[in-house]
Amino acid sequence: MPISREQKADLIESYKDAIANSHAIVLTDNRGLSVKQLQRLRSMLRENDASYIIAKKTLMVRALAELDRPSPRSAMIGSTGFAFLGEDLAAGAKALKDFAKEAGELFIVTGGLLGDSVLDASGAAALADLPSRDVQLAQLVAAIAAPMSSLVSVLTAPHRDLVGLLQARIDKEGGEAAEAA
Repeated sequence: MPISREQKADLIESYKDAIANSHAIVLTDNRGLSVKQLQRLRSMLRENDASYIIAKKTLMVRALAELDRPSPRSAMIGSTGFAFLGEDLAAGAKALKDFAKEAGELFIVTGGLLGDSVLDASGAAALADLPSRDVQLAQLVAAIAAPMSSLVSVLTAPHRDLVGLLQARIDKEGGEAAEAA
């Protein structure tokens, strides 16, 4: 049954919303997956701030074009699914990778989009190897804190040395006074 122009316009708008709200898009070939498997995939992605749809490719290309984003047409093979990854790219990509291991040949990552860059299959799969958002934030805090702790050590070293010198002097004087008494 053909889709009316109004329905196509609504689909394009929903695709544009999903694209605009995602930080990356991973394209998959999902021929042969059962409804139950797709529901499991969507559930896994939802837990990781991501979503998954099977879209009309021509309408998705149009939505990407309207947002001035490149179209990874070479990755749109067969029954194409689109995983829209949220702020934590690694978590969503890892969920896709885990599902791909479970599904085997029925689910293949074919490419993706990261910003304005088109990714091939290996580039899209490499998103799963990124550290999670929490790990990245911890690394950033450590990188910022390291110079500050070094500065504190440098600034407190003369005071610490002076205290040690005075304590040694007190011990030496205190030791001689105790022997004289």
